[in-house]
Amino acid sequence: MLSNYSKLNNLIGWLVFAVAAVTYLMTVEPTASFWDCGEYIATAVKLQVGHPPGAPFFQLVGNVFSQLAFGDVTQQAYMVNLVSALSSAFTILFLFWTITALGRKFALKYGELTDSRVISIFGSGVVGALAYTFSDSFWFSATEGEVYAMSSLFTAIAFWAIFKWENEVDHSPRANRWLIFIAYMTGLSIGVHILVFLTIPAIAMIYFFKTDKKINTRKFLMYNVIAIVILGVVFAGIIPLILNSFGKLEILFVNSFGLPFNSGTIFALLLLIAAAVLGLRFTRKKEQPLWNTAILSVLFIVLGYSTFITLAIRSNANTPIDENNPEDALSLLAYYKREQYGDWPVFHGQYFNAPVVDYVDGNPTYKRDDESGKYVISDPRKKTVPEFDDRYKGFFPRMWSSDPNHVKGYKQIVGLKNMEKKPTFGQNLQFFFDYQLGHMWWRYFLWNFVGRQNDEQHRYELTKGNWLSGVNFLDAVRLGPQENLPHHLKTNPARNTYYFLPLLLGLVGLFFHFKRADKDAWSVLLFFLFTGIAVVIYTNHKPFEPRERDYAFVGSFYAYAIWIGLGVQAIYELLKDKMNGKGLAIGLSAACLVLVPGIMAAENWDDHDRSNRYTARDIAKAYLDSCAPNAILFTNGDNDTFPLWYIQEIEGYRTDVRVVNLSLLNTDWYIDQMKRAAYEAAPVPFSFEQSQYQQGTRDVIYYRQDPRIGNPRWPISGFMKWVKSDDPATRFDVGNGKKLQYYPTKKVRVPIDKEAVLANGVVKPADSSKIVDYIDWNLNGSILSKRDLMVVDLIAHNDWTRPIYFSVTVGNSSKSYFWLDEYFELEGLAYRFVPIRYGKAPQGTADFGEVDSETMYDNLMHKFAYGNMELPGVYLDETNRRLSYNLRNSFGRLANKLAEEGKNEKAVKALDFAMEKMPEEKFEFNYFITGMIEAYYKAGAKDKANAIIDTFEERLKEQLDYFLQFNRKERKRIDQDIRAALSYYQLIIRLNQQYDPAGSPNDLQGNKRFQSFNNYAQQFSL
Repeated sequence: MLSNYSKLNNLIGWLVFAVAAVTYLMTVEPTASFWDCGEYIATAVKLQVGHPPGAPFFQLVGNVFSQLAFGDVTQQAYMVNLVSALSSAFTILFLFWTITALGRKFALKYGELTDSRVISIFGSGVVGALAYTFSDSFWFSATEGEVYAMSSLFTAIAFWAIFKWENEVDHSPRANRWLIFIAYMTGLSIGVHILVFLTIPAIAMIYFFKTDKKINTRKFLMYNVIAIVILGVVFAGIIPLILNSFGKLEILFVNSFGLPFNSGTIFALLLLIAAAVLGLRFTRKKEQPLWNTAILSVLFIVLGYSTFITLAIRSNANTPIDENNPEDALSLLAYYKREQYGDWPVFHGQYFNAPVVDYVDGNPTYKRDDESGKYVISDPRKKTVPEFDDRYKGFFPRMWSSDPNHVKGYKQIVGLKNMEKKPTFGQNLQFFFDYQLGHMWWRYFLWNFVGRQNDEQHRYELTKGNWLSGVNFLDAVRLGPQENLPHHLKTNPARNTYYFLPLLLGLVGLFFHFKRADKDAWSVLLFFLFTGIAVVIYTNHKPFEPRERDYAFVGSFYAYAIWIGLGVQAIYELLKDKMNGKGLAIGLSAACLVLVPGIMAAENWDDHDRSNRYTARDIAKAYLDSCAPNAILFTNGDNDTFPLWYIQEIEGYRTDVRVVNLSLLNTDWYIDQMKRAAYEAAPVPFSFEQSQYQQGTRDVIYYRQDPRIGNPRWPISGFMKWVKSDDPATRFDVGNGKKLQYYPTKKVRVPIDKEAVLANGVVKPADSSKIVDYIDWNLNGSILSKRDLMVVDLIAHNDWTRPIYFSVTVGNSSKSYFWLDEYFELEGLAYRFVPIRYGKAPQGTADFGEVDSETMYDNLMHKFAYGNMELPGVYLDETNRRLSYNLRNSFGRLANKLAEEGKNEKAVKALDFAMEKMPEEKFEFNYFITGMIEAYYKAGAKDKANAIIDTFEERLKEQLDYFLQFNRKERKRIDQDIRAALSYYQLIIRLNQQYDPAGSPNDLQGNKRFQSFNNYAQQFSL
């Protein structure tokens, strides 16, 4: 067996790859997913420009795979998803080879390689690799068109390659080619995701351990520092320095020397090549192979990074998706550094309540001016960077964001009482350990190797998103009682328990790895720490994230999977003297295979199988189908934008609708794009000139009373004339030579052209009498951002030829909809802006506007598809369920309107259809079901309403009975759940009392329900 070691290593590795590949190909999503996937797929298939810091290599590979759809646009997303599936399978292959490489060295620490030891090595590789195959976070990324699977592949290749170098360096003069290969992989990986950088310290330490046989404590510390410095140079030095040099030389050659555009870039490229050639010749002449390899490594990092040239090329082509418009070296640098997302402190800086004492100049932004043939400053960024009070700064500031929602989170987690006082260092560390380390990494780590409670996003409640082992008495200590669980907690497909087995096997591997091969163990530990805790420190997470971020830490889980594998070998070495060698190796490997990856696969399959799920695609279509032809649709977040980009860009669906993302509308480059036509959609008719909205101009304007003007209601034309004006009279002085623009009134009047409204079908002829002569619009805020101005501008110049819609997910307040909500008609998943005043939403609700029952019924019943969400085998995670609740709310509003119009049969038909598509077994009853209950009652379907109430009550009683098992202290952690359950209970009683006389407290059944609620309310008030 030893003589065939290499062949067996390769063969078993490919068999493990096959298991992973089949798993991921069977469970991959057949179309776009929510979050960033729609954007990545759209930008890959058509080679467009996505959000910073970009992923051009992923896009190039995705584009190649998309060609395999052979023109079938409905299959292109699936082909891009296959990039992730196959990248993940190859990651498992390289993980197997990495474990066996380390395992062989580990085994030699115990003695010579025997057949039984070889079996244990291969067994460790299989168990460790398959444990990672079926791990929660990695499997999640393997089945969607995102960058994290391919990033993991580059991480795996880079770490595997250093062992190839280590194996060859003593007997091959060409071994350093592996170091250059690692550098190239690092450069290429920048075009996917920068997480691979974090393997550099571990790789560097393996190099130092191999090249220096006499490492003492001083050297050990020095080498670790050098390894971290190398990471810093690669991450923050090489690419930024080169791009900055290219940009500065470009401006010098064009602006100062009067040469054509790109001349400075060409000169910088020639300079780089010349420097590299001279450096290589010098180091070869002086026989300095280390420096020669270093120069080659830098060159290959730059060569790998060169995929970003495709972004600049495509950006210059003005593709429909062209985020940040990175057309030259300077804009590429800002793009690479993610300047759009701002900066945050890491090791020193301000706390959340630090006063701003001054503003200093930022780096100016340049743009190309073809008329002058020069680069001009588009945004001088004068006095734009805040300087904070030094008294409110500190070392390692973890609580730094001044956003009110984040401050509320700091208060909740740490228990801050005096919000004006600078947090103590102890409170700062408490937030770091409790939230950033505990909540945002350790919890995810234990998800993967202990188990998971459910897929509800964790908000510090004991019933959502915690880790769970399956050992009830231990879980009860942390999470409260594990008996008599409510239905949806017990049946959640993401309730996965591994009984600590993967964790324990990994701990055994870690312990004995350090005991027998401490240098290798230290390298793996660095890998583990830098892809885990270092990410936590650098990202400095705020409370609370909009989604779970476990995908960002898969590198640390990869490292731990190595120890899971080595745990098999460690147990073998402990038992080999007491049992038959080969039999032990085979039996132990088989047992560990069943008890670790076997249990993980069995537990995780149902909540990682995305096959036959089309919800993101179909909900995207539903947003677009909610709109009339040639509409403008305002959206706000990732999930009401990126899937729409996908369905329009790739499947060519409803390209007449222009999707305008309000978050991006605060940037000049996005406004530029909106003013260009895209496919069948005409430009958005903004009237602002580019010079009037370029970055640094009208980013924010402030409301300020002006005694010379008073507070009149201005015509919208006058208001727009004021905000567009560059007259100094429209500015006010804030000191330090800085002037800000203001607007003197919040009240504007928008005239309505009734003939244009009717001619364009905005309002039905039957409703013509309801059309108002004008809209008195109150801009009830103290500031208007750039996006606000653009919306005001669009309304001001609206001639009613383009229908204007807002997605229902833009927000839940009047402010979110720019105080236009009284003039909304709901037609599906979008509100249409119409010149009919319907009044405010009922108090305590976000049910804005009126329902156009005819249009909405046709949309929901005939046009919309529902992505197979009702099928029993189709798994819907928390994101899918949460977004689908918008549909339940829409059906409820539609049916209520139909019932009010006397169309009871249609109302019941719509409600029955909704219940069929969103069954209670998959969609837990909550607030959004109450509108449907009420509609059933109004439509005369009392029995159906009561049936839902009975089921809802049963579920609520299960929850409340469960909550009663918690002691008073624990109940504080489930207070939100308790309050929600009691409020729902109270709400269904009110509905029952209001619409069903038999359900009143005077009736026996109603009295029983009422007494039950009071009993629970009293018990929880103790």
